[in-house]
Amino acid sequence: MTSAFPDHLNLDTIVAFVDGELGMTPFQRAAAHIEHCPQCRAEVAEQQAARSWLRSAACPTMPPDLMASLRSIPVAAPPPGPLPGVSIDPRTGRAYRTADGLRSTGRGRLFRIGTGALVIGLAVGAVVVTSSADQQSQPVPRPDHVQPASWPLESP
Repeated sequence: MTSAFPDHLNLDTIVAFVDGELGMTPFQRAAAHIEHCPQCRAEVAEQQAARSWLRSAACPTMPPDLMASLRSIPVAAPPPGPLPGVSIDPRTGRAYRTADGLRSTGRGRLFRIGTGALVIGLAVGAVVVTSSADQQSQPVPRPDHVQPASWPLESP
């Protein structure tokens, strides 16, 4: 007996075969194997029976008392007390930040961090400019002051 599969089909392949989810080539290979293998043919028959039984089964229903208890759960619980920095507009009922809430947002801290980074950047820039100016102030030998080599150059 020769077949496209040296062993039996695995469960995932059998389920995909029964559900029609295999591509054309794998479907043909599986069908050829099932035709020659009685064990895989029996597993395919079992899977088809389970599939038809599940499709014909009635849908589960929710008990009415469970639905009533779910409806009694509040959608949003009110906060236990007023939140610091937040007030409620009496006309619209919307929450808004008060001046106390704006001060606690950390904007001052971000400003201090940004200012510190700016100062450090300026200091590093000044050091770089100063060091490059020191290097440029040193006398650089000019070509007319260069003396010829007095030693003989050796060649390898």
